[in-house]
Amino acid sequence: NQKPDHRYFLSLAYQAEQSAMSTISSFKAKSVEATDAILKSGPDTIAAIESVIATSYPHGADLAAVEAAMKTDLEANGLDAANTLLSSTIPATRDLLSLAISNIQTFERFIALHIPKMEDGNNFGVTVQMTVAKFLKETREELTKKLESIPSYYSSRADAVDKLGLPKTSSSQTKTESKTDSTGGKDGDESKTSTNVTKEEKESNGSKTDVHRSKAVLAIDVQCYASLFATINLLLTDYVTVLDNVEKNEEKLKAPKGSGGGGFGGGSGMMY
Repeated sequence: NQKPDHRYFLSLAYQAEQSAMSTISSFKAKSVEATDAILKSGPDTIAAIESVIATSYPHGADLAAVEAAMKTDLEANGLDAANTLLSSTIPATRDLLSLAISNIQTFERFIALHIPKMEDGNNFGVTVQMTVAKFLKETREELTKKLESIPSYYSSRADAVDKLGLPKTSSSQTKTESKTDSTGGKDGDESKTSTNVTKEEKESNGSKTDVHRSKAVLAIDVQCYASLFATINLLLTDYVTVLDNVEKNEEKLKAPKGSGGGGFGGGSGMMY
């Protein structure tokens, strides 16, 4: 049998390398397009954040006004009802946090794919990349913690409402089914099925609501509003700063060693 020429294996290796480089180049190009799109839509995103601040936080930082409005809401709808203001404020703030985190991750991918191979000299652009990447990572982690903290409001409020001792109604239903078969009768074989459904409803009168318990529910709602208001303002500052850092350093982030410097596709891709 004739042994394969070593040039055949070299050719396969070269093709595999070219395919890998083509894939990386494609990712790099997509990261540039995505980054440019986010920067272009930056003013719209900032306007959306400002709009939520204006509409979802009508009382601003005036917690006395917030408390008064929420107290009226609770008295009208019941202590166990959802807070009307927070029902819209929470999802609006959550969605903007998620969008900002996603966009920051896109910027991080853009920078990571444009880090050049390690070599001596002309590393100022790489320093810019590392500095911006560090800022993006810290900002993303900060906003992620804010996003992750939102669900805790619901568990805290549920516990506070449960301790109010409000009247409760519980219902149960029992279904019994019996089947009877008979053969050889006057009318031939017969099969009969009967179903009996029993419904039971119980209502507990509850206990007199302690004033401090009801104030605890209100305080949790007000604190949630205050935390979210601080978060949305932090988001506005962080996102404007992120856009500013990426936009004014975009050329260095894309080509840290000038137009001739390679990124992942042009070198080892190892970070400094």
